[in-house]
Amino acid sequence: MNNNPHNICTWKDPAFCNGCSLQHKLACKWDKKILLGFHGISWPPTLTAAIGMAIVGTMTSVWWPIYAYVIYFLLMFGFIEIKFLCSHCPYYAEEGKVLHCLANHGSPKIWSYNPRPLNRFEKFMMYFLIATVFFVFPLSVFGYGIFYLILNYADHGLIALLGLIGIMLSNLISSASFAGTLKTFYCSQCVNFSCPLNTVPKPAVDTYLRKNRIMREAWEKSGYQLDPMSAGSNDSIAKVLVNN
Repeated sequence: MNNNPHNICTWKDPAFCNGCSLQHKLACKWDKKILLGFHGISWPPTLTAAIGMAIVGTMTSVWWPIYAYVIYFLLMFGFIEIKFLCSHCPYYAEEGKVLHCLANHGSPKIWSYNPRPLNRFEKFMMYFLIATVFFVFPLSVFGYGIFYLILNYADHGLIALLGLIGIMLSNLISSASFAGTLKTFYCSQCVNFSCPLNTVPKPAVDTYLRKNRIMREAWEKSGYQLDPMSAGSNDSIAKVLVNN
């Protein structure tokens, strides 16, 4: 309990999971392979965006977009997303000042753990921030760079124009691939259930909430209703485990 003040089952000893119906259905235990997989799909769009913006800066001598992108990226995933999204996640419930999770691993934990689900404003902010980082801002800079090359075609030529278009397409494809892979393979097992991208079925959500009293009470106070049909024997087992 010293490392798990909210008694969240994600941070309990793995022996607690024996016989749990959620085993292999939720990513509810820290797994290095899942973390590495997340980095594998998130870095390609990030790197192509940074490289493309650096090229645009070199050609146009306009460097503020890449500076703004780097600062925004660090603020987004180091502080802002932690507040709006991560602070609601069971992984955030661990004691300590550093987040140990399957995505933003290593980020500072400035805010307190908040077991309630995300509200509408927080969900909107997540959509807005993610879309800005991975789609809107990089593509806007690429568009400016391509427009600049067209206007200055005589100075840079076809190769430079086609090269930048190629990097833009690589960024767009890798960003779409990241979003699709995340939604299909990660969000379907993520225990941050109120994230706007989460697709975990309600019966699994209800089962997890029944095993974690702090979360269940916070969710029910926010208006969430557990399906009584999904309780079964898991509900009585969860009550015993929560009290231990």
